[in-house]
Amino acid sequence: MQQDFLRSIVNPILNKYVERGMPIKVANEVRKLVFQAEAKYKFSVYDGDVRNLKFYLESREFADLLNFLRLSGCVGVLVEVLESAKKAYSEIENLQATIERALYYVRESATRGSNGDSELPSNIDEVAEILKKRLSAKQVKTSKRTIRLTIDENTELKVRVFREKAVLEVLVRRVIERPVWRELLEVIERFAEKTRYI
Repeated sequence: MQQDFLRSIVNPILNKYVERGMPIKVANEVRKLVFQAEAKYKFSVYDGDVRNLKFYLESREFADLLNFLRLSGCVGVLVEVLESAKKAYSEIENLQATIERALYYVRESATRGSNGDSELPSNIDEVAEILKKRLSAKQVKTSKRTIRLTIDENTELKVRVFREKAVLEVLVRRVIERPVWRELLEVIERFAEKTRYI
């Protein structure tokens, strides 16, 4: 029996990416989109024909899935899904050719718009909300690619989000007084030591 596309290929890969930090909301949306496509194109091994996957990979629904993953910064998921499907269905000649074309299309799509910070890895407001909850921030402000968080009256964080990376700037305003210079130097050394391990 052939592997089922959604249950044996898509779901395990999504689970792996969720463990690595992909938002559950994104994974659930992918599952939903593939499930809807499965119902329409009948490519389940249980009540359809896996060869019908060919029609899904050439459809508007597949393009919508790719677009959603691009906006979420998770195109790698789809690349891995297609690579796994290519191995799983290696004996189905017509499907192989379609999967290869889809892989090329997905990789090309990921390459377009990959210059610098042209594409956010995920929704900036969603990232801001996660940071606000985890850090118990008093105030959060977002712009196109920047999140500013006020943790308390002394600590401010600025996160700039790019396609390939995120940059964190930490601003700590604190007045520390010591009666002698040597004690103040000890405080500075302790602070410097802590920052090395961030």
